[in-house]
Amino acid sequence: MKLRAARPRRRSLAFVCPACERPIYAPFEASARSIDCADCGRTNPLREGAHALANDRLERCIRCGLDRLYRQKDFNRKIGLWVFVAAAILSVPTWGVSLLVATLIDRALYYALGDVAICYGCNTQHRGFGRNPAHGDFDLHVAEAIERQPRAV
Repeated sequence: MKLRAARPRRRSLAFVCPACERPIYAPFEASARSIDCADCGRTNPLREGAHALANDRLERCIRCGLDRLYRQKDFNRKIGLWVFVAAAILSVPTWGVSLLVATLIDRALYYALGDVAICYGCNTQHRGFGRNPAHGDFDLHVAEAIERQPRAV
């Protein structure tokens, strides 16, 4: 059996509108200068465009321009938590088999799902961009250092 190559995902950005605190999901277009919030109408400027990409890899946050990003699996954490809560509840009547099944499901999803790059500064999620080895896993020390930096309001 031959495994098929994963189809490239469409490039998109996801962040929270600073004005109304609603999530914004928008496709990435290299020529775009801003993204408007559909709820409140606020224009959210983009700092970086096509020049944030190098060899199809994301180098900087497209929204704020920060070069500190981390990657994680593109999976809803709440769903993952509920899978294991259900497995724990069912573990008594199934003699723990449900925990094994939940672990196998988790492992399969780990390999099947793609990554998302997240900016330490503005928490913008960048989907569909090439994997950049410079973006490692979440580092609490980097997050705290970025959080302590003074920011313009």
